[in-house]
Amino acid sequence: YENIKLILIALLCTCLASSANYGINELIDSEFDKHHPVKKKRPIPSGKISKKKVFVGSLLLGVITAVISFFFLPIEAFFAILSLMVMGFLYNVRPFRTKELTYIDVISESINNPIRFIIGWYAMQMVFFPPVSFIISFWAFGAFLMACKRLAEYRFINDPQKAAKYRKSFKYYTEENLIVSIIGYISLVSFSLAIICIKYSISVILAVPVFIASFIWYFKLTLKKDSPAKEPEKLLKHKEFYFFTILTIIVLVLAKILNPYLEFLLKIWS
Repeated sequence: YENIKLILIALLCTCLASSANYGINELIDSEFDKHHPVKKKRPIPSGKISKKKVFVGSLLLGVITAVISFFFLPIEAFFAILSLMVMGFLYNVRPFRTKELTYIDVISESINNPIRFIIGWYAMQMVFFPPVSFIISFWAFGAFLMACKRLAEYRFINDPQKAAKYRKSFKYYTEENLIVSIIGYISLVSFSLAIICIKYSISVILAVPVFIASFIWYFKLTLKKDSPAKEPEKLLKHKEFYFFTILTIIVLVLAKILNPYLEFLLKIWS
């Protein structure tokens, strides 16, 4: 019961921290969003909501998140949640604003993935830091998704000069180097999964075909005209998203159940 309570509190704090980050992101990006064919219609760029309200709302969310996580979560989870908000600050706010730096934008934003994993890890009252292979796999998977988003945005705008006005990192991006980076990130995911299979759980190999199929589907989706990869919330309209999500959960549960038997068979064969 205690673990479930902590996980729910951690989930709430993660959502609040992410909302605070997105509020700051929308606030600072509003000037750039005016150059985007769709985002210019959002509440802040279109003038439907004041920047002051968004700033105050984001600040309040950040304070509430810090207070709740400090008093109700393990100290490690508290610092992880603070790290999530700090990364949002570095990603969005000058003079840092890593989102304007080619490649660094994807690398820095993707760090949020393993941070979220670490929040959940310590919310389950783990007493040691998670394995590095887990951290790398979550980061590389996030980088794959972010690079796909950049590629989808770049192809949607379909004009290098307009793209650079909307997002400064597009000044040095091309379709070719984005695709190459995507291949690199997904290769790193595969490498990390191999380490996890060998060192921690051989049964994870049962999920590898599902992972590969889902990666191929997502990359194919990225290459479509007006791809939902540029606005991930639109994935909820695709039945394949639910199919791969449910299938992944089922296969991982089966892998957990079958792991002792697979390890026993490996001992016999060896």
